[in-house]
Order: sequence, then C-alpha cells, then structure tokens
Amino acid sequence: MGFFLRGLFRQFTRDNGDGSGVNMRQVGAHLLAVGCGIALTGCGTLPPPDSTVSETRMTRPASDPSKTLTVPEGMVWYATASRSSGLRFPPGTYALEAEDDDYWYFRSPSPLEFRSFANGKPNEEHTALGGLMLGKRSLRSVPAAGYVDAGLSKTMIWKLGGDFLAMEGRQWRKSF
Repeated sequence: MGFFLRGLFRQFTRDNGDGSGVNMRQVGAHLLAVGCGIALTGCGTLPPPDSTVSETRMTRPASDPSKTLTVPEGMVWYATASRSSGLRFPPGTYALEAEDDDYWYFRSPSPLEFRSFANGKPNEEHTALGGLMLGKRSLRSVPAAGYVDAGLSKTMIWKLGGDFLAMEGRQWRKSF
C-alpha cells in the first residue's frame, strides 16, 4: 500500500502525444480529496441531510445505572433550515432502557416535544415517550437519533449527525 501511495504522489507528467500532459500528482491529490469527502460523510461527521425518519428497530431491555446521558438545559433540533418543525429533548438525566446491536437507548425523563411552526409561531404541538439513541460505534452514518416507544421496539424518528456528537461536554454528556 505504501508503495502505491508513493507512486501515486510522485511528480511526473504523462505526455498525451499532442503536447498536453496530465500531472499525476494533481490527479492523486484530487482522488485523495474525494476519498476524504466520502469518508467524512459516511462516518457521521456531517449532519444527515434529512433529519426526519421512521425506522422501527427491535430492541432488548437493558439496565446499567452507570450508563446515562445528561442534557442540562434541553436541546432543540429543527428538521430544515426554514425551522418549520422541531423536536425538543427535555433537560434531565436519560437512563439506559434498551439496546440493539448498533445503539443504546436512553429514556428521556419527560416526554419529547414535537412542534411545527407557521410564520415563526407554533401551530401544532404534541408529545411522545421516547429518548435519545446513541451509536455504540462513533463511525456510523447516523451516530445518534431521537426515538419514540413502539411497544417492544423503538422507532427512530429524528437523525442526529456529527454536529450532535460535537456538542458532547457542552450541551450533553455521557457518564461512560
């Protein structure tokens, strides 16, 4: 692999026979830039383009008092740049209640709040039991999300991207 990369970045020009040439160093740099962009998008460092989702996931009960998430002042997330709808995670300590192979599910201390807006004012509001789901591995396309209860399963309803992870320690914290 190292030989390949050294060869890719070695400065040389390939003659096309018509006087024009291709600088292989520039080609390699462009390929590296494209690869980094794809990797960053796939690893959850950029927020998902569409926040709302409806994905039901089968979970199993879990309990570990040492695993909690704390949201000191509450957090509001908007679905679009126009802020026409939003989700509020209430302040408090979120306790681990379930897990699956990919996520831990932390129950909100009070219901999640959903609002839609028209002309900057709320026009519809409702609440639902649920919480925050946090990926067990940080390199995921959806590293965290909001969920609502669906009996023995949980329904992912709001994708949170790398911007959520970047807020750890300031807007939320985990105990583990």
